[in-house]
Amino acid sequence: MTRRLLALVAISAILITACSGGAAATPALTDPKLILTGSTTSLQNLKSVHFNVAVTGSLNAGDLTGDATGSSPAPGASPVMLDLTGTTISGDIDLADSSGQVALSVPALLAFSANAVVVGGIAYVKTSLGDTKFAKVDLSSLAGSLPIPSLPAIGSPDPSAANAMVAAIDAELAKLPAPTKLADETVNNQDCYHVQEIVNSSDFPDAGSVLNGASGSLTVDLWTQKSDLRPSRLVIVVDGGTSGKLTLTVDLTNYDGAVTIAAPPADQISDQPFSLPGLTP
Repeated sequence: MTRRLLALVAISAILITACSGGAAATPALTDPKLILTGSTTSLQNLKSVHFNVAVTGSLNAGDLTGDATGSSPAPGASPVMLDLTGTTISGDIDLADSSGQVALSVPALLAFSANAVVVGGIAYVKTSLGDTKFAKVDLSSLAGSLPIPSLPAIGSPDPSAANAMVAAIDAELAKLPAPTKLADETVNNQDCYHVQEIVNSSDFPDAGSVLNGASGSLTVDLWTQKSDLRPSRLVIVVDGGTSGKLTLTVDLTNYDGAVTIAAPPADQISDQPFSLPGLTP
């Protein structure tokens, strides 16, 4: 469940970025599909964005650790649930400069924290469980090992690349049940459209694998700024039944604002390689 959930979050992260471009919005849109596809057509204009992610909910500890006894407790015993409420992720993405910075905090996992800076295709990563210095990760060697589907380049100035990206996302949206437009709302001081997508395990073949074969659902709520169709908030609810239920609230602000992202000073970079079992070479 955990690996599949992480893959789902990764895919969701791609879709968040994919919907983050800027374009003139059609006044008084009422068709939820037009709101979603309108967001994808604005991909190539995004320069930078700040994001904040807040997590609430819990996961089956057995799924998280791979402990079969934890995920399948004795008859009559309740599974041990790990409360991930309080987990936060924040940072900036600078597509114009192909750079980014992220800070992660997971209080429930031994107060785990991590910081990452990406500059020039190199990630500098420091965690509370490792060295006090940043370790270097070559993203070109890491990308091919991650279970994330490939999509055309985001933010590419090449119109053909942008068109390919839009077509790829529209094709994925077409596989989902029809979205619903809810009442317009003000989010992050922006007048927004509110669109909701609900996918049950019986509705979408891939949902069953994400939900570990259990009956469950994925609910995505998107608040899109009326002024330019850029997302202001995204709420993702993954309900995996006995495997747990998580809610991720993503706020997107400071679009195209000035961002300064630089590699750590040389004296703060370790000469030891950073590795993730099963992911890095």
